[in-house]
Amino acid sequence: MHPAFSVVFLTTLIGVGQGLFLALYTGQLYSVVKVLPVQDSANFYGVGSAIAVAFLAAGLLASFFHLGRPERAWRAAARWRTSWLSREVIVLPAFIGMTAIFGLIHYTGWNPVLFTFRETFEVDLSLIAGALNTALAFALFLCTAMIYACIKFLQEWATPLTVVNYTLLGSASGFTLATAFAAYQGSDLTPFYGGWAIILTLAAFVTRISSLIRNARIKHKSTLR
Repeated sequence: MHPAFSVVFLTTLIGVGQGLFLALYTGQLYSVVKVLPVQDSANFYGVGSAIAVAFLAAGLLASFFHLGRPERAWRAAARWRTSWLSREVIVLPAFIGMTAIFGLIHYTGWNPVLFTFRETFEVDLSLIAGALNTALAFALFLCTAMIYACIKFLQEWATPLTVVNYTLLGSASGFTLATAFAAYQGSDLTPFYGGWAIILTLAAFVTRISSLIRNARIKHKSTLR
């Protein structure tokens, strides 16, 4: 396969944005349960979310370069009942919007406590927004990967490992960026993000190698003839 550079940039940039958001929200969750220290809401989560939105927007922009008729891009969402591409077209803007909302909640400080769990953990608005956006992040990984995994006659792609690889590689790249961002901020979360970046990268390496081994052993059901 020789994909267009726009497709490479699209999947890479969006994956980084998804992974960075997941890293930020994971850090916040750990701080809520007092496993990790609390970070500055505006400078850490607000600015970090803005960086994630920038990567996502750049990926969205890259997607227009492999469209034959960009002015008709809106029509791509019309077949969401049957097309994974249409579902991706719907989920991606929703994820970008929710990431921006998550960042604005932190940056502006408008983050009211909604309720207290077991009189110990305070659940505020950003936690709810982050939980919804986490579901969107994994839905986006699924939609993007299934665009390729659902093509049954391309047996190299038609495997659950395609979905796993997209998720792990995107998460690994995002946690790696989160490590660099935390180090720049002088945050106590740098070792936490760095450790998970290594774990996710190694897991992605294992699943990618598994895909290559599987593909090398495939007995094709048909040929170009």
